[in-house]
Amino acid sequence: MRFLCFIAVAGVARFAFAADAKVPLDPMTGMKMGADWETVRNHCIACHSPQTFLRQRATEANWTSTLEWMQTNGGLWKLDPAVQKTIIKYLTTYYGPSASGTDRRPPIPATLMPLNPYATEARLEAEAKKKEGLPPRLSAPR
Repeated sequence: MRFLCFIAVAGVARFAFAADAKVPLDPMTGMKMGADWETVRNHCIACHSPQTFLRQRATEANWTSTLEWMQTNGGLWKLDPAVQKTIIKYLTTYYGPSASGTDRRPPIPATLMPLNPYATEARLEAEAKKKEGLPPRLSAPR
């Protein structure tokens, strides 16, 4: 029975992947050129890189919440309800939850992270000592 369930899930996942693979990618943005992709491009990349949403997967509720948060707190202009619905439909269709359940990208390795521009000398010293295997100083010298 488990084997049959596995076969069914694998078949659905393969079908979803195959259907998804047929959607061409825009060479400039990497966006899937599905229905209404230009509307999403024109509204979303005005403020940020398309990589901000291309690497995410979310449900309709999560995309709606994110878009509403951007309008309230992120500086995004108030969208016409029809435009908002179009954007959410596109994001849900092409960047909705995956069949595998791994909807978030893996964490960025520390080696690829930029240097912290706000690091203090004490913080940098503590990090250097940590790399050397030395205990960090717990208090400032007197």
